[in-house]
Amino acid sequence: MKKIFCIFFLILLAFPLFAEEPESKKIFALDPLTDGILLGTGVLLTGGELLLDDVMELNRRKYEEKSYSKSDVNAFDRKLVRPYSKIHDGASDFLIMASLVTPVALLSTDKNEWFANGVMYLETILIANSLKETLKLAVNRPRPYIYSGSENLPESDLNDGGWAKSFPSGHTTLAFASATFLTYTFCRYFRNSPWRIPVSIGSYALATGVAVLRVSSGSHFLSDVLVGAAIGSAVGFLVPFFHTLNTKNDMSVAVTGNGLSFTVKF
Repeated sequence: MKKIFCIFFLILLAFPLFAEEPESKKIFALDPLTDGILLGTGVLLTGGELLLDDVMELNRRKYEEKSYSKSDVNAFDRKLVRPYSKIHDGASDFLIMASLVTPVALLSTDKNEWFANGVMYLETILIANSLKETLKLAVNRPRPYIYSGSENLPESDLNDGGWAKSFPSGHTTLAFASATFLTYTFCRYFRNSPWRIPVSIGSYALATGVAVLRVSSGSHFLSDVLVGAAIGSAVGFLVPFFHTLNTKNDMSVAVTGNGLSFTVKF
């Protein structure tokens, strides 16, 4: 999942950009204090988790080849325990990458809004990613395929402790963070656009597809994806929402004929 998180920033997929002209009124504004807190929180949590998990290997569980019984799984999750499926796992990787780049649709806004949108989305992904990774490290829940009797388990998970990082679903968290961010911001920019519904349905369809595949691949329990969807949706809404609270304090980058101009208004 961490590899996908890194690859996401290097991938740009074509996305149809058809929308009405956005409203002239300033909707989202960057603020030194707000963005300092949001970016700082995301960076600190991400760096702390990487230090504790990858460097110190804190709370990392070593895989033991012993019998794991379905009866040990709670009744809510037990019925959807599935054996590991490499095909479904790979398909979920593809869908999460597609989901993460859907906010490219916001390039249909005015060029002067691109910088603010990019910063808000970076904050959204950083915070969502750091929250789910921190919870994974703290909870250490074995994945469903451990209880399914699967023989061909993913070697990478068994070697790095990923087999015990089921809660919450990271793929689902990031997919719903992206879907909610795009839906909220797009609908605020284009209140009367007929593309609001297709954009919203399409982004959430991708996110839901990710969640379904994470369960069908045996990588996550139903409760893992439900909590991941809740966390991602909350972050995807709250980050841009915070940027509507103080539009008078505006930190922006404008695209001009001579290049970029950076302004801070108080």
